[in-house]
Amino acid sequence: MPRSPLSYRGASAYPRSDARNTSSMIGLSVAIGRFVEALVWAIFRVAGTVAVAVILGLAVLLVVGVFVRRWLRHRRRR
Repeated sequence: MPRSPLSYRGASAYPRSDARNTSSMIGLSVAIGRFVEALVWAIFRVAGTVAVAVILGLAVLLVVGVFVRRWLRHRRRR
């Protein structure tokens, strides 16, 4: 039995119901892709913040260590 021309969307070979399901699946795929992209960027943001905090913490420890060594060295000379 031939299909009605009204059941086709443009030049597509899929009936309208299948085309609707395909477009909703594409929409879901786009939504999942955007979610995963946002999740990856959030992980990178957190990892970057942690890395900067660790580097700044090490820099502060280095500066404090240098000052403590100078202070102890100066104290021993007196």
